[in-house]
Amino acid sequence: MKLIQKSLLFASLLSAGAGVTTVVPMVANAVTVQAATQCSSTSRIKVKVAKAQLYNSKGKKLSRCLTKGKTCKPEEKTSIKGHEYYKVGKDEYVRTSEVSLEK
Repeated sequence: MKLIQKSLLFASLLSAGAGVTTVVPMVANAVTVQAATQCSSTSRIKVKVAKAQLYNSKGKKLSRCLTKGKTCKPEEKTSIKGHEYYKVGKDEYVRTSEVSLEK
């Protein structure tokens, strides 16, 4: 009997909480992203600094870096918050100033 009462109480609290939630728009943290340009299928990039920081699509640093000499195939070139980036993975970008483009 107590289990049924507890589950009903939990369900009613959960539904009451869902009705009270509000959505606050985040206008202050707007990110400007320029349309991406596709890189050629034969081009590759090579890291020219000791550790090239990776960023997400909003320009925030990720916990990963690419080491010097690493080569990979960029998917596209894009601009985020005024900086140029190459997309090197799913939501992973590296600054163009930290790599060199090899044809």
